[in-house]
Amino acid sequence: MSNSLYKEIWIKAPVEKVFACFTEEKAMLTWHGKEVSSDPKPGGIYKVVFEDGTIILGEYREVELNKRVVYSASYGEVESVVYIDFILENEGTRVKLKQEFLPDQDISSFEGGWDYFLGLLKEAIDA
Repeated sequence: MSNSLYKEIWIKAPVEKVFACFTEEKAMLTWHGKEVSSDPKPGGIYKVVFEDGTIILGEYREVELNKRVVYSASYGEVESVVYIDFILENEGTRVKLKQEFLPDQDISSFEGGWDYFLGLLKEAIDA
């Protein structure tokens, strides 16, 4: 895969709290979807259902506690792999995200989508 997007955000919260927002169903629901199924281990399910009925379905490929999450994600006809690293920085957490797509896939909507959802994540944790 060579068609990628990159996002980065700093959140004033412990790494453990931010990591949970990508692995624990209750924490994921605070910012990402109306229904979530999560089994954060290699081969475990990753599923998010949004308010409009859109579904992202994949599986965790790598889970390193409080450090890294990698999962596949199918969204309609779009296939991708999401890499998220959690880095302790200045009494908070730096989240570095990379999403890789197939070369011919249109990823234009994903750029704004991540901006929106990472903003919701920051708001949910700051609340």
